[in-house]
Amino acid sequence: MKRGIRRIALLLSLACLLLPAGFMVVEAGSIARAQETTLLEEAVLEGVAEEDLPVDEDAAVAVFDEEANKPPSIAGLAPLYTTKIKLMTASGQAVAIRYAQDTESAAVGSVARGKTVTIYKVFPAFVLIEYQGAVGFILRTCIDENCTVLDPASTPPYGVMPMSYVATAAVPAYVYKAPSLQAMAHPIVLGAGEKVSILEFIGGFAKVHYWRSYGYIDVRALKDLVVVSPTIEPMGPDTPIAAFSSFFIYDTDAVGYEGRCKNIVRSCELMTRVLQPGETLDFNKDIGPYSRANGYFPAPVLVDGGTQIGSGGGTCQSSSTMYNVIRQLPGITILWRRAHGPGSARYLPQHTDAAVGTQSLNLIFRNDYPFPLRLLAETNGLGSLCIQIFRESVS
Repeated sequence: MKRGIRRIALLLSLACLLLPAGFMVVEAGSIARAQETTLLEEAVLEGVAEEDLPVDEDAAVAVFDEEANKPPSIAGLAPLYTTKIKLMTASGQAVAIRYAQDTESAAVGSVARGKTVTIYKVFPAFVLIEYQGAVGFILRTCIDENCTVLDPASTPPYGVMPMSYVATAAVPAYVYKAPSLQAMAHPIVLGAGEKVSILEFIGGFAKVHYWRSYGYIDVRALKDLVVVSPTIEPMGPDTPIAAFSSFFIYDTDAVGYEGRCKNIVRSCELMTRVLQPGETLDFNKDIGPYSRANGYFPAPVLVDGGTQIGSGGGTCQSSSTMYNVIRQLPGITILWRRAHGPGSARYLPQHTDAAVGTQSLNLIFRNDYPFPLRLLAETNGLGSLCIQIFRESVS
């Protein structure tokens, strides 16, 4: 109860920051083409022997960190998980323990394939670990996602990313790489009217997940702030009990990407529904078939490790975003899920995607709560797909 009161107080104080005055209006420029592929082929082609490379080309350092120049430390941190080193490539036999979240930073040690490390902190592309006295960062592609949770009572399963708020972009808004208007911006501009889930607020900026890094949005460009309930008891009639958003490329002349945006919009229409107690959602069955007859358009899809134009491309981002929402609720049972491959999908942190489209690639889950759940998936096709889950009253 006290936690809820503190959140409401914070909400009221933040409302003052979200007044329409002083908005920074930006124009959404052309976005460079980016393919929806795994990174497995890239790692193999590069012949990576020491460590795999999941980090976006323009984001070798994955997160903003005010203490980036200080030695990595686990002082005051509780151990969260243990897991084994599991490299993507057959030639990779060890991973470097890095001084910083940067594959070019100095190595402070190494861990061989199959050895167990202890994780103290999880970032979008890296984890902070300790191994035989060495403390530093390793890439998330280099670990087994089946981590052992050391304290299940206080620690969510590995890869679960609870959100604190949901807000709407009042105007097109840059997503900066650090909480500063002087920082570089990520390529995707958040379109007006799009909703986005928020981790926390830092110095007048909303911190969000952006692909395999973080992003920061000026709060003056946001409106309609809603608190995500920290429990399954809603804080109000319009309070979600879970939320998650992901960013996607739009406003590009790349072949098929207009169709991809339309497919994400179409899948949101089909995902929005009420799931009764005991009811199952089968993504391929209920959101598919991914055909023209069902409202889907030609767009880039993965076929035999390559990309080609096919009907329904982009729906994997919808299923992956849904996967990140339902994982926040232990009363939802995931019956079937497969990743895109060892490299996972690039538009989300490592190990958090869910591929769909074939008999073996599907997302199936069941509502095991004793109350209905309302799934609300929303996008205008302008860069952000946001899914919220609400607790419905039993009629």
